[in-house]
Formats: sequence, structure tokens, C-alpha cells
Amino acid sequence: MTYQQLDAIADSYVPLLGILSLLWFVRKGFSSGVRSACIDVVTTFFGALYIYTLMFADKYLGAFASIELDYSTHTALALVFVVTLCFIGKTVRSITIISMLSYCLLMLYQGYHTVADIMLTGLLVLPVLVWLKCLPRSKNKPNK
Repeated sequence: MTYQQLDAIADSYVPLLGILSLLWFVRKGFSSGVRSACIDVVTTFFGALYIYTLMFADKYLGAFASIELDYSTHTALALVFVVTLCFIGKTVRSITIISMLSYCLLMLYQGYHTVADIMLTGLLVLPVLVWLKCLPRSKNKPNK
């Protein structure tokens, strides 16, 4: 495949994850109720807000550039949707994790980012995204 074809695939990955997440929100609204779907929408929104806040802070402070790295907005936004989709179930979790790893390999192959860019971005983003998704679930569990 040509660079341009692979570029088109890479460019379509995050929008596809976004569409799949929207479809999940709608399906969850019908199956589990609007409140449950709204909680997923809100946690996903706050995840996106967090990653873009990091991006703007990095642009302002130049933290990544100071260590000769680049904040990977591609990785961060993909992780927002991947984490959302991972909470659907084991099969979807496996598929989305494999797709994310494949996307990272494609970004490396295309020269968008380095391994260090992707890893540091993931390290800063992933724990917060998982925490956001687990927070509503932990509040709904009865105290023992």
C-alpha cells in the first residue's frame, strides 16, 4: 500500500472509533436506560476534555518538546474512545486493544510519532481515562 492509502486508513481510525462510541451510547440508552448512557457520554466528554487540556498545556509549556518528544493527540483521542469501548465486554475489549496497538504501529510506520511519544502520551492519559470510566461504577456499588 502507498503512504497516501495508509494515511487515509490512519485518518479514518479515530472518527470510526467516535462513530462506534456514538452507536454504543444510543444502544446503551435503549438497553440500560438514558441515565446509564448519559454517564458514559459525560465520562467520555471529560476524557476528551482532559486530553485536549494536556495538549494545550503542552503547547503552552513545551514540556514534551523540552525532552525532544511530541504529545500524540492521535494516541490520546484514540484512547478516549478505546477506553469507552473496552467497557462494553471482553470481546469488544480484545478487538479495540488490538486495533489500538495496530494503530500505534501504523503511526510508527508512517512516521507520525515515535515510540516514546506514544508511550509517554499513553502513560499520562490512560490512567485518568480508566479512572473516569470506573468512577461512576464504584459510586453505584453498595458499601460493605
